Amino acid sequence: MQLQDKVAIITGGGRGIGRAIAMAYAAEGASVVIAARSTSQLNEVADEITAQDGAVLAVPTDLQVRADVETLVQKTVERFGKIDILVNNAGINPRGLFLDTTDAQWEQTWQTNVMGVVHCCRAVLPIMQRQGTGNIINIGSGMGQVGHANLSIYCASKAALHGLTQAIAEEMWQDGIIANVLIPGPVKTELSKAAWQGKTTFRAQNEPWKEPEQVVASALFLAAQPTDSGMTGQILSIMRRNSP
Repeated sequence: MQLQDKVAIITGGGRGIGRAIAMAYAAEGASVVIAARSTSQLNEVADEITAQDGAVLAVPTDLQVRADVETLVQKTVERFGKIDILVNNAGINPRGLFLDTTDAQWEQTWQTNVMGVVHCCRAVLPIMQRQGTGNIINIGSGMGQVGHANLSIYCASKAALHGLTQAIAEEMWQDGIIANVLIPGPVKTELSKAAWQGKTTFRAQNEPWKEPEQVVASALFLAAQPTDSGMTGQILSIMRRNSP
């Protein structure tokens, strides 16, 4: 098993990409801690993992609240004794023309997509430093590399996330901690439902929509990287084309 005896926190673990990653990590031997605001969704995923003899802890968490994140990390250490992997997956994606966006939309998105990651990294990194090892995987977006109309808030937040990840990677590599971005491409999740159902004009450059499970292989690849010599500060982008 690729992740035997590892402990992984996955935010946004109640559905979509987060759920798929949590299920895969547990199947590969990791003890997984799933965090999200929806208790019912977390419990459903936890029950699935438990039914497959996996080790799991579900912790309802509002990532915008730093005290919630600190509780998440504390409960993880109390239960499993360490934290090897942090997957920052949770996010929101408001749509609309830039001039129509509101301060409230900017604030909520920034607090979730950027400050939620900041809170998690601040809480986890000191533990990883004491361990002398750690692996941070931030779920980014191609929107953080090239801006798109009607997605200004999301684009800005993901660009910030990419830069934050690379800054952390440079600061932490001597402590045995690596940090990378995984760009999954267009995935059929609740976050992107309007787009993949054809209710918006956005098109993902003709790339077909993936199922969340198709992100798993790359998420496992990053999680299994050796932290003493693995790659860090990189942006891994998944592309999948239609079969010929």
